Amino acid sequence: MHWLSPTIADAPPAQHDRIHVAMQAALDAGAAIMQHFESHVSGARVDTDDKADGSPVTAADTQAEAIIRAAISSAFPEDAILGEEHGAQGGTTGWRWVIDPIDGTVSFVHGVPVFGTLIGLEHDGDPIAGVMHYPGLYETVWATSAGAFWKRGNNEPVAATVSTTTALEQAMVCMTSLDYCDDDHAPWLRLHSAARRTRGWSDCHSSLLLVTGRVDAVLEPELNPWDCSAIIAVLRHAGGHFSDWNGAHTNDSSVRRGLSSNGPLHEAILNVLND
Repeated sequence: MHWLSPTIADAPPAQHDRIHVAMQAALDAGAAIMQHFESHVSGARVDTDDKADGSPVTAADTQAEAIIRAAISSAFPEDAILGEEHGAQGGTTGWRWVIDPIDGTVSFVHGVPVFGTLIGLEHDGDPIAGVMHYPGLYETVWATSAGAFWKRGNNEPVAATVSTTTALEQAMVCMTSLDYCDDDHAPWLRLHSAARRTRGWSDCHSSLLLVTGRVDAVLEPELNPWDCSAIIAVLRHAGGHFSDWNGAHTNDSSVRRGLSSNGPLHEAILNVLND
């Protein structure tokens, strides 16, 4: 039996079948990404192009998304797809796959293995299942309505669960970089002062740490659906909470500024952000 099967046995058939495809697609994309990554371990940076928004893109990004989209189109040709690199494709089933082939391209380019492949599964706009795969770290988390799970290296999958921290002064809070805050650093600086510790563990790596209980909250000043759809799905089934910075738009992948937390800390963080 495939190690994924017991963890999704109780998922509704539509989720069960799609998460199987999503997982295999993420693994296949991850293998292709690592071929690019390992060819640059000598220290040379990966060649990049700049997109219209100034963010970098590499051959690995476009190849990985093509692998994922081919798997989806073969198995579920009527589903909609939204990918960071290849855009939107309409569908008729109510299902939408939301893909970030390499979340953390800056880390990837600089030889830092904390990047991940994100595949979110939304039904009628609701992120209800997803895969977060980290080929450079040998970690994968995924979720359906049957629960959230975490596989690390060759270990058997275990439940993915957020932390139980209840006091902000005891919390570890992450944000990728002040680069994404424009000129308004004040909310982050207030949070930095209120939390026990803050770190810049990058992009979706900090969300991996959140859904497995290793940090307590993640602040995101600039999001697209592909940055957060899979994360929202895993987080909600791991016991956490996602909203915009005003506490609205819960579990909505269209928000521009997002707060992910273990749940008990959410209101306290919102109060600091909006002081």
